[in-house]
Amino acid sequence: MDIRLRGVDSLGDGPPLLFLNGGFSTRRQWNRVIDRLGGRYRTIAFDDRASGGSGPSADFSVRDAIDDVDRVIEATVLRQPILVGWSHGATIAVCYAAEYPELVGGLALIDGAYPVSLLDEAGKDRVRAAFRGSGRLTRVVAGLGGAPGLSPQQRAEAVIAIDEVNGELAADFAALRCPTTFVVGGGGHPGASQDRTRMLGAAVRAAADNAQVTVFATANGRPARVLARDADIVAAAIDEVAQRSTCLAVR
Repeated sequence: MDIRLRGVDSLGDGPPLLFLNGGFSTRRQWNRVIDRLGGRYRTIAFDDRASGGSGPSADFSVRDAIDDVDRVIEATVLRQPILVGWSHGATIAVCYAAEYPELVGGLALIDGAYPVSLLDEAGKDRVRAAFRGSGRLTRVVAGLGGAPGLSPQQRAEAVIAIDEVNGELAADFAALRCPTTFVVGGGGHPGASQDRTRMLGAAVRAAADNAQVTVFATANGRPARVLARDADIVAAAIDEVAQRSTCLAVR
């Protein structure tokens, strides 16, 4: 069953940008970045299923997220948009580009989609424990439209599933044909240790394996704050990908 997705489409002269949210966030997280872009692009941001103004869903799978991106691109008649993904959304962006390479103009990956799995079994248990402890807060925030209406267990398993997908992304990065860049965030991943070094190393290896992939910058903000605190860096990374995408298109 198709889920109703609510979004905002703002006109601009540059290449279209489609923003893909971090897990358990809404399109509003992109507001500061979109403001920094100053109307240079057409921008589309939407709430994921079961979050914000979008319809309810009992599922938050990677497959459904990829299909939702495809639905939005088709509904908004986007031609080779640049996918700008944060955290969970970055992973979905790479998965979509791997599946539909001819439909994507570029990727800006904000603190996510590092091609490495960070969670061992003990780490997974810590993630589950962390979400069990946030059960009451999860229900309150969900009621305010700030996060998907999923149980703590579902949220924990979604985080674990994305980590597993990330661990299998190396081949997808090697095959990418579109301009792609990382903005590496500060701080760490819940349940993992020494992960920032591992994430940066994975991004560097992806760039070494494919000339289309670069590491643009390391942001200062911790994961939950990178879009707000480092909006200028994120906007500059988007500009860089857009410029490379435009040059590639005119060849």
